[in-house]
Amino acid sequence: MRPWQRNRFALVAVIIASVVTINIPDFSTGQIVSLVALYLLVFFLYVRFFNSYSK
Repeated sequence: MRPWQRNRFALVAVIIASVVTINIPDFSTGQIVSLVALYLLVFFLYVRFFNSYSK
């Protein structure tokens, strides 16, 4: 099973956080893009390093 499939709840949390961030009217487009990229980076690091498993 691919690592991202094992972390479906974390992926759902990233998607929900991204949707909430996009719907905040006070943020500019650059801030929204930066925050969504940060969420994706944290998800990638979580999958890659903290939840790795031996093959």
